Amino acid sequence: MAFLGNRTILECIDENKVIQPFDEKRIKNGAYELSLGGQVFQTNSETKEIRKVGQEEIIHIEPGQFALLLTEETVEIPKNKIGFISIKAKIKFKGLVNVSGFHVDPDFKGKLLFSVYNAGPATITLKRGQNYFPLWLAELKEKQNYKGTHTDQDSIPSGPIEALSQGELTSPQVLKEKTSKLDSRIAVLEQNNKANNYIAVTALGLLILLFVKFAFDWYALNKGWDGAIEHNEKVAEYDSIINLRFLEKQRLIKEIQTLTIEKDSLTDE
Repeated sequence: MAFLGNRTILECIDENKVIQPFDEKRIKNGAYELSLGGQVFQTNSETKEIRKVGQEEIIHIEPGQFALLLTEETVEIPKNKIGFISIKAKIKFKGLVNVSGFHVDPDFKGKLLFSVYNAGPATITLKRGQNYFPLWLAELKEKQNYKGTHTDQDSIPSGPIEALSQGELTSPQVLKEKTSKLDSRIAVLEQNNKANNYIAVTALGLLILLFVKFAFDWYALNKGWDGAIEHNEKVAEYDSIINLRFLEKQRLIKEIQTLTIEKDSLTDE
C-alpha cells in the first residue's frame, strides 16, 4: 500500500471528484487539509442539540468536553483508495484529541465526522472554514465497495450524540474546583474535629482536676476533723487534770485552814 503524493492527489481529485468543494492550495505535504463545516455538537451545550455554525464563526471547546465536528467538504473516496485522517499538530498540541476513527473506507461518500476531546488545560477555539483535518490517500490492490451506514452523510448523525449525552461530563478544571472545595471542607472538618478533641480533652482535664481537688479537700477535711477531735480530747483531758488540781488545792486550803484554827485554839488554852 502506497500513499499518494501532492501530484497524484491532485490527479486523483481532478479525475474522481474526490473532494467538493476543492481548493488546490490545500494540498500540502502529501495530504489535503479539510476544513471545519457548518454543524457542531458539544457536550457542554445546555440543549444537547446540534448547532449550526455561521460563516467564520468561532466555536469554543472547553477542557474535559467532547465535540462532534463536521467537515465543510464532501469526500468521495475511490473504490481502489483508502483515506487516513487526523488533526493538525498545532491543534493537537493544545490538547485536542481525535477519538473517532482514523481512516475513511473505500467507496465512502459524504462529509466526514470528527469526534474530538479537549484533554488540554485551556479552552480551544476553532473557526469555521479553517483547515484543521489532513486527509491522506493510499492505493489498494483491489477495489472495495462501501458497506457502512454513513453513506451520503451530510449532517451529524444521532448515534454519536446519544452516546455523548448519557449523563453530565465534568471538565478537569471543574473537578479540580470541586476537589478544592471538598479539600477545604475536609480541612474545616478536621479543624473542627481538632477543636472538639481539644475541648473534650480540656474538659476531661478539668474534671480530673476537680476530682483531685475534691479528693484532696475531702482528705484534708477528714484530717482536720480528726485533728480537731484529737485536740478537743486533749483539751478535755487537760481541763480534767486542771479541775482535779484545783479541787486538790481547795482541799489543801481547807485542811490548812482547819489546822490553823486548831492551832489557834490550842494556843488560847
